[in-house]
Amino acid sequence: MESNKNQILNDTMHAGLILGLFWVFKYLFVITGALHPLLSFTATLLSFGTPLLLFYFLVKYNREGTNGEMRFGEGIQFSILLFFFASLLESLMVLLHVKWIDPLYIGGIYEAMMQMASQMPIGKELAAQLAEQPLPGAITYIFSNVIMADVFLGLILSLLIVPLAMRYKRNETA
Repeated sequence: MESNKNQILNDTMHAGLILGLFWVFKYLFVITGALHPLLSFTATLLSFGTPLLLFYFLVKYNREGTNGEMRFGEGIQFSILLFFFASLLESLMVLLHVKWIDPLYIGGIYEAMMQMASQMPIGKELAAQLAEQPLPGAITYIFSNVIMADVFLGLILSLLIVPLAMRYKRNETA
């Protein structure tokens, strides 16, 4: 059992490094997307790479880490850890962005959210309470909007992709 925990941790750290580098690459398009709409669209297109990479790493783990005997819960655990480790790398890029490249980025996001909230029928009292909330710091923003959001995304995607990865059998007739 201890060997299995070490195997999954080792595999998720290595795969998380690759997924994290992919997310950093994609985030560069998010940053520069404000300058040109085509770059923003490219970032959106690159988002489809995340479930594909998850599928690839799950199939690889199933084949090499568990010898084709991966259980559903183990696949979920793998996915969550994968997204956690990848989010740590992405967090460094986001920190660089919100602290030094564009320090007004968080304020701009929350200002846009307040404008959207004021246009929604949520009541003036709730809109006033939202407007009084202080802006989160960079670390708080990163923890809630990067790390926790990525881990949650990993959970949701894994519910869909783990069963596919468990059933995937590569055609080895070549």
